[in-house]
Amino acid sequence: MKLPLLAVGLSALVLVSACSGGTHPRATATHGATPPPAEATTGTGETPSPEQTPTSPDRLPDPVQSALPVGSKTLYKGSGHGSGSVTLPASAGKASSITARWTCAGPSKFNIVTSGKPLAGSQCGDGSGVFTAEIPHAKVHELAWKFSAPASVIWRIVVTQPSGN
Repeated sequence: MKLPLLAVGLSALVLVSACSGGTHPRATATHGATPPPAEATTGTGETPSPEQTPTSPDRLPDPVQSALPVGSKTLYKGSGHGSGSVTLPASAGKASSITARWTCAGPSKFNIVTSGKPLAGSQCGDGSGVFTAEIPHAKVHELAWKFSAPASVIWRIVVTQPSGN
């Protein structure tokens, strides 16, 4: 009968040891305290590294993922933090359409606005997405565009005009 008594004694010793704290973070008892938040993972069970989300616009991928069609003209290429603006050349007002391609990183949205009206926009995230908007001539009333985003958002954008326009 000494065996059951020994098992009960060891269980009590383990319980006391766990409640008294220890050097291993999982051995520390919280005794009613709110547990720390869970760490975010990448879906593979690994904790994401801080380098995954770019912190400067030059670290974002190029928004033009493939070669532009022959004869296309780049009207604007730029990057920045938060809000920005550009005035497109006069040829943009005569084009049948304009294409904006951008990528952004941050906890909010990036919007392209003209005359107070949105032309295009997207939710940013980790900077891995590339967005495209073809803006028809009918919506290009103003050549002054504003990029609307909080200061926590970084972006890169390329505005092009198709060939023959």
